[in-house]
Amino acid sequence: MARIDVIKEKINYLKVWLGIFVITLVGLVGWLSSNFDTISETRFIISIFGLIWLIISIHFLNKNILKKINSLEDL
Repeated sequence: MARIDVIKEKINYLKVWLGIFVITLVGLVGWLSSNFDTISETRFIISIFGLIWLIISIHFLNKNILKKINSLEDL
């Protein structure tokens, strides 16, 4: 397999994970907004940590994808 094909496949794989993280983030925000007044404080804190982790993961995953896309220009 050519090097460019390997990089394209890695980009596609990372895009799948990016989509999963974004969907999870949207679902968690929706769940928090609809159950805000009924959840316990512990679940609320864990959910906030989950939101922060997802946002940071999305950011770094997006940076990794862009870096791989830019590396395609050199090939």
